[in-house]
Amino acid sequence: MRFLLLITLISVPFTQLRAQDSDVDQRVINIKDLVVSTEKPGAFRPLVRVISVIEAKEIERAAISSLPDLLRYVQGVDFKARGAEGVQADINILGGTFDQTIIMINGVNFTDPQTGHHSMNIPLDISQIERVEVLQGPGAWSGGAIAFAGAINFVTKESDKQGASLFMTGGGYGYFKAGGDVSTIREKWRWIIRGYAGGGYSRSDGYADNTDFETGNIYSNIKISDNEGKNSFFIQNGLILKSFGANNFYSFTYPEQYEKIDAGFTSFQYSYVSDKFILSANIYHRRLYDKFELFRYDSPSWYTGHNYHRNDITGGGVEAGFRLGKAGTVTTGMDFRTEYIMSTVLGNPTSKKVEIRDMDDLYYTKSKGRYTPSIFLKYILQGEKWKVSAGATLTNSFNEPGVKGPYGAGLYGGVAGAYNITPYLEANVWITSTFRNPTFTDLYYKSPTQTGNSSLLPEKATTYQTGLRYSDNSVKAGISYFYRRGYKIIDWIRESSNDQWSAANITDVNSSGAEFSAEKRFRNGFVERASISYGWLNVKKSSGNYHSLYATDFLKHKISASLNHKIYNSLEAGWTLLYQEREGTYLDLSLNEKEYKPFTLLNVKILWKRSSYSIFTEITNLTDKKYFDLGNLTQPGRWIKGGIVINL
Repeated sequence: MRFLLLITLISVPFTQLRAQDSDVDQRVINIKDLVVSTEKPGAFRPLVRVISVIEAKEIERAAISSLPDLLRYVQGVDFKARGAEGVQADINILGGTFDQTIIMINGVNFTDPQTGHHSMNIPLDISQIERVEVLQGPGAWSGGAIAFAGAINFVTKESDKQGASLFMTGGGYGYFKAGGDVSTIREKWRWIIRGYAGGGYSRSDGYADNTDFETGNIYSNIKISDNEGKNSFFIQNGLILKSFGANNFYSFTYPEQYEKIDAGFTSFQYSYVSDKFILSANIYHRRLYDKFELFRYDSPSWYTGHNYHRNDITGGGVEAGFRLGKAGTVTTGMDFRTEYIMSTVLGNPTSKKVEIRDMDDLYYTKSKGRYTPSIFLKYILQGEKWKVSAGATLTNSFNEPGVKGPYGAGLYGGVAGAYNITPYLEANVWITSTFRNPTFTDLYYKSPTQTGNSSLLPEKATTYQTGLRYSDNSVKAGISYFYRRGYKIIDWIRESSNDQWSAANITDVNSSGAEFSAEKRFRNGFVERASISYGWLNVKKSSGNYHSLYATDFLKHKISASLNHKIYNSLEAGWTLLYQEREGTYLDLSLNEKEYKPFTLLNVKILWKRSSYSIFTEITNLTDKKYFDLGNLTQPGRWIKGGIVINL
């Protein structure tokens, strides 16, 4: 994998770089309807999608330095951070959990099978993102993958010119960040070759004891397409190295925890497009190493050693679509995905002797493998003012040969409809059924108080949503309501306080909520853009006579607002405001139960932008508010940073 990454980087002709005479590209992607194509290529319309989109220009202006932190302000997303700069971040959508959210990079599913805590360990820097798509309902399907609650798709930058950029940022708490990217485009015979590569490094001493971190990443892609736009190849590679102090992350009893993560991925995608036919195929692989230390420094005599994991995701699929004229569009395909873990704590005992990387005479003692094939069918019929789409996926999961398991085949489907009331106003409705396989942590985690269950079944849900969306050249607005009935939900339960918590498919969870959003773009005025969104959520669970640990610390109310305005000449400012009120309780350091308190965060970024460089200052948590995303883990106070970006 790292060899492929190196080859991709070498393939970018650095010697072709030249200074750009034009201003920095400030294109705004106007979404005219609810359809965004995350599949490659996108000539055929996918299912109707209910989405939020964060565009490149919005990302540039936000007072945010890390990719996970960007999602905090997105409609429908509940962001829970254990540390600063997204070193360990959980992403929940519409009342789901972090295990119920799919994470994709350019439409490829890299969701972690060990635990959703790892899903955001992706080798992308915020500077490498073209846009972020938040997908719900049938729109959260990608090939054979079905998102239980929703999906986040990170669309990376691709080269459309020769150029390069460098950036450097510094700030409080010993913060430092530096990196850059390079892009090129060349034409050879009848082929156009686009290359892009970028990387970055960041560190901090931490805002509190044992919250220091160090992160490095590198990402690259190459796109090769013919002049006619029919054939295209897309190769992407990435690598992330991350280590951080995990103060009280998983236990208040032992606060000096530490974690180190090394993850890399590669994928290859091919597509062919004609007027009446589309064919696409992809293969991908991701490997993640995780080392968790309950004691970062001195450990007691009873401590048997750190936890080591290596998990691998390998998959691929093929998809074909056919235009049937007035009869609509049909797309069908198949997908195959394998998930495998070797560990010192998770899985079944293994006789296979595999040495832990960089650890002499220390071996993985457990392993677990799982295979998931799927076949799917999508159909879209469109009239002058309306569109109806439907899809179904037949999927099955089974263990590696020789290991019995409870999995079985399942048929899941969805139907969606949209009607254009006016050229700018659309009504939409959809219903979809979804599932999620248990993670390896659900199956095998064991502690003095909890025991996993290797016989767990997939959890399932049916979701309904309806809404209105308005969109013209300067205004976008929407309102929606959803209801999700979850059943056979994976939960940790016990009958009495004397029992251990054990994993089981016993809980029913019903979620409902409403959202409103509005955005206005202005021309030739002091204010350039203003937006506001509001979300209301309610989650109820039922576990019979059992006590349940299923988390219901959901965002009851969330308000997010942003404002971009000019100050003078090339000087501008971007403001973001967030109010959230979380339902539920947590245990403080004295093990007393506390209710979450509502809080308001205010961030600002001042940007001086020219064609060849930009200088900025950003302040997060401007009012120095003390707040909690998760449990009793205090988040950073006021944080001032400043930096420069140079375009070559």
